[in-house]
Amino acid sequence: MQRIFLLALGLLLIHAPLGFCDAEKPQELTKLYDRGSKSLVAVQYVWESDRGRRELVGAGIVVGDDGFVMTSISLFDLRIPDAQMKEFKLLVPSQEHEPDEVDAVFQGRDERTNTAFVRPKSPQKWPALKFEDAKVAVGDPIISVGLLPKSAAYKSYLTRGTAGATLRGELPQVLVVGGNLAALGSPVFNDQGQAIGLVNSQPEQVPFLNDPRAALSNLTNPPLFFVPAPDIQQSIDDPPKAGEILRLPWLGVPSSAMAGLNKDVAESMGLKDQPAVELGDIIAGSPAAKAGLKAGNIVVKLNGKSLERGDEPEELPGILARKVRRMKVGDEVTLSILTAKDEPLKEVKVKLEERPKGSNLADRYYAEDLGFSVREMVFMDTYVRKLAADAGGVVVAMIKPNGSASAAKLQGNDLITEMNGQPVKNLAQFKKNYEQIRKDKPREALVLVVLREGNTQTIRIEPPQ
Repeated sequence: MQRIFLLALGLLLIHAPLGFCDAEKPQELTKLYDRGSKSLVAVQYVWESDRGRRELVGAGIVVGDDGFVMTSISLFDLRIPDAQMKEFKLLVPSQEHEPDEVDAVFQGRDERTNTAFVRPKSPQKWPALKFEDAKVAVGDPIISVGLLPKSAAYKSYLTRGTAGATLRGELPQVLVVGGNLAALGSPVFNDQGQAIGLVNSQPEQVPFLNDPRAALSNLTNPPLFFVPAPDIQQSIDDPPKAGEILRLPWLGVPSSAMAGLNKDVAESMGLKDQPAVELGDIIAGSPAAKAGLKAGNIVVKLNGKSLERGDEPEELPGILARKVRRMKVGDEVTLSILTAKDEPLKEVKVKLEERPKGSNLADRYYAEDLGFSVREMVFMDTYVRKLAADAGGVVVAMIKPNGSASAAKLQGNDLITEMNGQPVKNLAQFKKNYEQIRKDKPREALVLVVLREGNTQTIRIEPPQ
C-alpha cells in the first residue's frame, strides 16, 4: 500500500502547477501551509449497524475557539441513522508521535449547507480558521490544504490551481483548473491567505481517509470544485446542537414535484429571461396547500426577488428548495405566482412549517435470527407510495447477506403490511408480534405481505433449521 500511495503522491505533484501568481512565493506558501495545517484534524466515528461495526475517518476544520470542528456532510451519509453513529473522536496529527485522540460529541448534520459539526468533550485551544467573504474571479490563484490518508499518518499537504469558472446551480461552486484541490473537507485559500471556501460534497468523491481505495482515489482523481465561504457561513454562525433535531422549514412541494421552465415554455408564458418553477403535486395539509397553491402554478419570485438563475432549467427546483431550506420554521414567505398566460402575478403568502421527520431519525428493530431489520414509517414512505398519512406498516431497512430473509428475496424498502395473516400497524406492534411468533413457532415459516413498487407480494421466509 505504501508504494501505491507514493506513486499517487508523485502523480499529484507532477500535475501541480509550476508557478504561483507572478512569481514563486515559497515563504508565503509555507506560512499558509502551516496556518492551514494547524486548523486541520481528522474526524473519526464508528458506524454500528446491524451488519457490524465500521470505523470511518474524514477531514475536519477547526472553526471555533474551543475546538469546534466542521466537516463535509458526505462523511455522515444521510442514509446512516443517527442512533448508529457512535464513539466520536478528533485525531490531531503529529510528526513526532501517533495522532492525539480527543473524545468528541456529534453536533449534527446541517442540510442547509451540506456540512456537519463535531465538538470536543473538553475545550481545546486549537487555532480556528475564520472564513471570509472574498470575491473569486476567474484566473485567481487557488490554494487548498488537506489531510493525507491514514497510511500517511494524516499528514497535511498543499495543492494549487486556478479558478477556471464560477458555476450556478443548486449549490454555487468554483471550478479549479490547472492544478488540484485537496480532498473533501479541506479549506480553500486565495493568494492573500484568506480562507474563501470549502471542498465539499461532489459526485465521484469519497470523504474517507482510512479506506485505502478511497484515499488513493482522492490523490489520483482529486475534487474539481469548491463552495465559496458565504454558502457555508450560515451553519458556522448557527450550527446544529447536540441532542437536538435541526428544524428545517418546508413548503410542502417536494423538489421532485417541481419543474424549471425551459426557454421556449417560459417565453410562451410571457416570462422571457425570467427563471421560473412550475409546481406539481401539492401535498395535502402542507403549508403550500393551506396557502391555496395549486398544481400548475408557476413561481416567478420569492419575497419580491426574481429566482436565482441556474445553468440549466433542471437546477431551478433545487435552487428554490435551497432558498427555502435556509429560512426558519415559522417564517412567512411571499411567492409571486403566475396562474395563467397574460394574467398579472398573484402574491401568495406561505407560513413555513417544520419538515417531517426523515428516515435517519426513524426507530428500528433488527430481526436478527432471520437476518433483516425494519424501521418505522415516516412521511416520505407514505408520500412516494401514495398512501394515506395514517397507513400502517414497517419498512425493510436492511437485509443480511446470505441470511434467511435474503434467500426468500425480501428486499430493502419493501413495506411490510401483514405478518402471518395479521395486519402490521407500527414498529412496536411488529416487534411484539414477531418475537412472540419466533418464540412460539421457531421452526415455522414467517409469511410477510409486502408492497413493492406498487405491487403486493407474499414473501415466505424459512427459518434456519
